Amino acid sequence: MLKAQKVRLYPNKEQQKIISSQIGGVRYVYNRALALRKFAYSKFGLKIGKFALINHITKLKKREKTSWLKEIDSQAIQQSIGNMDRAYQHFFKGGGYPKFKSRHHSKQSYQYPQRVKIEGNNLFLPKVGWVKCKGLRKEFVGKIKTVTVSYEAYQYHASILVDIKEKERVSSHNSKAVGIDVGVSLVVADSNGRKVKPLDLVKELSKLRTKAQQLSRKKKGSKNRAKAKMRLAKINLKIANKRKDFLHKLSKQYSENQTVVVEDLKIKNMTKATKGTVEKPSKNASAKRALNRVITQQSWGLFFELLEYKLRGRGGQLIKVDPKFTSQTCNECGHISKENRKSQDKFVCTSCGHSANADINASKNILARGIHGNNASLKIAV
Repeated sequence: MLKAQKVRLYPNKEQQKIISSQIGGVRYVYNRALALRKFAYSKFGLKIGKFALINHITKLKKREKTSWLKEIDSQAIQQSIGNMDRAYQHFFKGGGYPKFKSRHHSKQSYQYPQRVKIEGNNLFLPKVGWVKCKGLRKEFVGKIKTVTVSYEAYQYHASILVDIKEKERVSSHNSKAVGIDVGVSLVVADSNGRKVKPLDLVKELSKLRTKAQQLSRKKKGSKNRAKAKMRLAKINLKIANKRKDFLHKLSKQYSENQTVVVEDLKIKNMTKATKGTVEKPSKNASAKRALNRVITQQSWGLFFELLEYKLRGRGGQLIKVDPKFTSQTCNECGHISKENRKSQDKFVCTSCGHSANADINASKNILARGIHGNNASLKIAV
């Protein structure tokens, strides 16, 4: 079973320069390989494979202008081309077209497929040497598969992917099943009656707006602007870490069930912008932007992703069902009507009079569909 852990790195100044050159070199190789593959296909209709691209980079090392590529770890280069090739394969399967990597992106990274070692609180990175790290758990043992070194918010991190022995996995065969409804006012409401409120980030978001305003007033290219940018990046990273920590803990709690049922939501479609002009912005567009902001802050997609791999690691399963009418269906009699949903949190059936919290009612419908099929709760249609 594969398991990952992210640790903080503390490289010295010389090591920081080497890591920066590795990131820049790997980014150059990725963009060069992508441009070459794109040009060959559009101009001549030729498809250049991964190994041909690796051989091309080897030839570049012998040229005077690109001889600096010899300083970049060869396996990190191969991994970068492999990542680009996988992005292409994903595109052919219906994903987005691969994009060029920018040096201005908030997060920069490169990957080692092997030769990384761990001793105590030190991590050995090829070309870099032994680097002090913090946050490495003692029980985190196994065969290292890949290590991704990243630079974000003026901090260095390493994400270590380890293959842990199967016997160390804790299985969950308790026959427990729960339905989960994710929402705006509540992060989660489940079929057992539990309601989880959103993470309180009012202070952090207020501070973020203040720092963003301060950054906008600084002169471009000045040292004060660089300092303001650093402070803003650190707050953004802090907020992201708090959200991830919250979702990790929440998903771990639900992974103790053997079966968890959720709605198969098309989050990208849900967050598409409503059209409006700059001169006359639509009221619906303004409300939709606010809703989109809340949906993205709740991070439903990340929550489902964390929940799925944790369930799989414990021998459980995540079931996704059709979300159609789950919030309008009465869990008691199956009557479907828009009038059943009196408000954001109140549900009163117009047929049998059943009253409940709207999200709890929806979560029970979700559970029923997961166990008995998509039409389990659709007894009466109107």
